[in-house]
Amino acid sequence: MANQFTISYPGDKTSLLNKIKSSIGDKGNLAGDDQHGNFEGSTPLGKFSGSYSIDGDNITITIDKKPMLISNSRIQEEFEKALNDK
Repeated sequence: MANQFTISYPGDKTSLLNKIKSSIGDKGNLAGDDQHGNFEGSTPLGKFSGSYSIDGDNITITIDKKPMLISNSRIQEEFEKALNDK
């Protein structure tokens, strides 16, 4: 079952995409633009994948696949942390 959450990000969308790439890390891929796209990556506990869409200042992230031992709330926390880093 997919997990979806929305984060407000009023900053530059190019910067936003760079932050998403950083949060995925070296073991992942991001394909998309400043409106929508897909991503995949891996953690020591397994692989994850999902998609994003940007509407104004909101980015909606959908996680389609994740390691069973990582909670949905933990994934959301990590995205929020990465996007709020200056």
